[in-house]
Amino acid sequence: MVALTGRENVVVATCYTCGESKSLLVNINDVIEWKSGKYIQDAMPYLDSADRELLISGTCGDCFENMFPNEEDF
Repeated sequence: MVALTGRENVVVATCYTCGESKSLLVNINDVIEWKSGKYIQDAMPYLDSADRELLISGTCGDCFENMFPNEEDF
């Protein structure tokens, strides 16, 4: 189970490719630290890599996988 302590803010991120929106529970101080230069994986380790990528690039996990498939998929 993931602790939700301090995660009271909702950030809605939308994928620029497919238009899918996702609501993410975050701690606003973590967002500020990330925007101030801290690596997102250090600022918000409670988000999975797909959610962090959605915040960074505006690309959801499915669209990211379609653009950059794993070598095992070939």
